[in-house]
Amino acid sequence: MTFQTGAPSGVPLADFIHCPRCGAASLSSVEERAVGCPACGFKFYFNCATAVAALLFYRGRLVLGVRAKEPRKGMLDMPGGFVEFDETAEEALRREILEELNLAITQPAYLLSAPNEYVYAGILYKTTDLFFVCEANDISAIKAGDDVADYRLVAPSGLDPQTLAFPSARAALRRLLELPRRPGEG
Repeated sequence: MTFQTGAPSGVPLADFIHCPRCGAASLSSVEERAVGCPACGFKFYFNCATAVAALLFYRGRLVLGVRAKEPRKGMLDMPGGFVEFDETAEEALRREILEELNLAITQPAYLLSAPNEYVYAGILYKTTDLFFVCEANDISAIKAGDDVADYRLVAPSGLDPQTLAFPSARAALRRLLELPRRPGEG
C-alpha cells in the first residue's frame, strides 16, 4: 500500500482522494489520523476498529480456528471478529463464535486488549483487539463456518505462539500462560 506524502503512519490517504461530501479531489492530511477537505471543511478521523477474540476452552484445551481467508490464510486463530455497530463486545464474541464454530459459550471473562493491524483488500485497518476467556460446555455441534476452514483442540502450554495468525493473539496466549489457574484445570 502506498501513502501520499506527509500522511501519518497507517492513514491510507492514497485510497481517499475525493471528498465524500463535495467531490473535490483535495483531501489531505490535516492532523494525526485525519484527512480534511479545504474546499468544504469536511474532516474524517481514522480511528481504531474494535475486534474481539476468545481463548475458548473445552476440557482444558483451546479451541482454535484455521483461517480460511487472507490475511494469514491457513494459520491458527482464536475465534472472533469485528464488533458491529450497537453491539457490545460480549455480544460480538458470542455471535462470532456461533458463526465461526457453531458453538455457544459460557460467560466470557475479560483478559486483555492489544493493538493489531489487519490488512483487508489492500487497506490497513488499525484495530484494538479485546480478548476474553470462556468455555464451551459441549462441542458436539462444532462445525467450521464463516471464515474458518477447520478447527483444532490444542493444549495451551503446547501451542507454538508463531502458529497464531496475529501478534495480538500471541500476546493473549502469553498472558493466559501467566495465569495461576486456567479454565478446565482442577
